[in-house]
Order: sequence, then C-alpha cells, then structure tokens
Amino acid sequence: LLLVRVALARLDARPPRRPHEEEREPANLMGSASASAAKVAEVEVKAAPSEALDEDTEQLQAELEECLDTIRWCAESVTRESLQDLKNTNKPPSVVKDVLEAVAVLIGQPEKTWDKLKRLMSGASFLDRIQRLNFQQSVTKEQFKKLKDLLRNPDFDEELIKTVCVPVVPLAMWCRAIGVYLSKTKFQGSGDIRPVAASGATSPPPPHQGNRMTTPGAFIIFEPELDKLSPEELKCVKDLSISRQAVGKIVFHGETDCTDIDFENIVRLEIGEVLVYPDSSNKPKVGEGLNKSATVTMYQCWPPNGAKLQDERSQERYKRKIQQMTEEKNAKFIDYDCSTGVWVFRVDHF
Repeated sequence: LLLVRVALARLDARPPRRPHEEEREPANLMGSASASAAKVAEVEVKAAPSEALDEDTEQLQAELEECLDTIRWCAESVTRESLQDLKNTNKPPSVVKDVLEAVAVLIGQPEKTWDKLKRLMSGASFLDRIQRLNFQQSVTKEQFKKLKDLLRNPDFDEELIKTVCVPVVPLAMWCRAIGVYLSKTKFQGSGDIRPVAASGATSPPPPHQGNRMTTPGAFIIFEPELDKLSPEELKCVKDLSISRQAVGKIVFHGETDCTDIDFENIVRLEIGEVLVYPDSSNKPKVGEGLNKSATVTMYQCWPPNGAKLQDERSQERYKRKIQQMTEEKNAKFIDYDCSTGVWVFRVDHF
C-alpha cells in the first residue's frame, strides 16, 4: 500500500494551524446546548459506569476533528490557477454551478446566476474569504438550510464531480465537511448530512468503456490499451501506464502480467493520493502483479495556501522539503516543480 496525501500533511506539508484554530477546545465542539446537557448527564450518572458515554463523546470529537482537517485542507487546495479554466467557462455543468452556489451561500454572498458566481470567484478576496471563514459563528440557520438543500441534490456527489470538473472537487468537499460539522454541533437535530467519506457509496460506477477503467467516480486510462491486446499479449505488457487526466500517472516498469488483475479495486488515483493494493491482504509478493517498481507522476501538488514561491531560493527550499518527505516514505525522489505542481518519484514496490 502506498498512500501519498500532499496537502493533508500526511507528508507534513500542511502549514501549522492559525492561532485562532489553536484555541478550539474539545468541549466547545459540542455547542452550548450539548454542553448544558452534558452537565446534567454528569450529575445523573456520576456514580454509574460511563464507558458508553465516553466512547460516544470520543467518536463525535474524532468526527468533528476529521471535518476540520478536511475543511482546512480543501481551503488550502484551491488556487487561482486551478480555477482559471472555470472562470473562462460560459456554460458549466449544472453540478459545478451548484458547488459555486453552495460556496456563495457559506461566505454570505448568495448568488444563483453563473455570471455573478464567476464574478464572485474572480474577486481578489475570494480565496481569502474561503480560507478565513469562521463558519462556526457566521453561518446562520437560513444559510445552513440552503446549504443542506444543495448538498442533498444527488448530483452533488464529490466522486461524480471528479469526473466532471476536478478543480471544484476541493470546494465541493469543503461545503460538505462544513455542512456535516454544523449538523453535529450548532444545528444539531436539523437532519443528518452524508459525510464526505460516504459520498458516492450509493451511486453505481459508470459502465466499463474500452481502455478506460471505472474507479469510484473516475476514468483511468491504460497505455497500451488492454482491451485491444490478445490473451498472450496481456501476459507480458511492457511498461504499463495507468493515468488519470490532470491527476496523475503510474508507469510500472518491465513486463506485467495483466491477465487476472482486478484494476478497479487495486488502483486508485486522486489529487494528492496514490493507492495501489488498498487492501493489503490481497497484495501479492514483491515483483508480482502491480507490486513492483514504478514511477509515479502527480499533478496539482501546489505549495500550501496556494502560495506562489517567486524567488528561486524559496522554490529550491520547498523542493528540498518535498524531497525529504518523499525519501521518508521510502521512495526515490526524481523531481518537483513549484510552478507546475508536478511531483515525480519512484518506488521499488507498493
């Protein structure tokens, strides 16, 4: 299993929390009403075992912390460069418009027409408003209701959005994570919102098409085209390449026997993430199947907060940091470019 999350700081690339985030106390995550209820419960069960209550509280706190991590990561992942093509679009898919509409609702500037949403997105303060939004205090009940209605649209599914417009995926996840957090705290009892991790779970994948493989919500392209190879040729595919446009590519070196490989469940490519054999119990020994030497190329791996490192010294310093993190994951660093967001490294096996 190889898992690389660029912006999530699983490679420690995420910047430290801002001062106001450090001040969050776990007790405050429950909201004032829940805090009062907790005090009553404490009196009533003072002499009784509290393991179940503690487990529920710990689980809730873990879920809320996961939401906060997702919110921060998504806000930091959105850059002006990633949204540039979207700004030039005149007729976006409806779900893309829905995502921007949800963002507009949360930052307190609701818009419905695409022209106005584009102007909002092109504004100088757009990214800053997303990254600095104090949603726990600023989002009203009316805003939450509008957000919840948008999130309940079956098409507002992060896995499906990935197949339509990759740049808005962080914004879609940002909206959903905020919705989930508020549904468990400030607006508890207003109805549950499906968490990010469950998105797409109820939606069937699109049908298999030619040389494209269906993973949850994404087309992955094979080179050479496996469906055009004979059974004999499938036994020795040289330098197999598996890629996803604008996300990444894996090139497996040497010859690979692709005869009985369940690619749909073995390979996953997402922005900032590469997974091969996510279920380690199904992983063959080194050198067999896809558990072999490979070169990984990942796109959209930008410095945190969408920062542009202008001077060569800053770029080189950040490049060395990426190299160090790569080597800490037992991979061989090949290259990283701050200006393009392209990161290349090699692994001996997965």
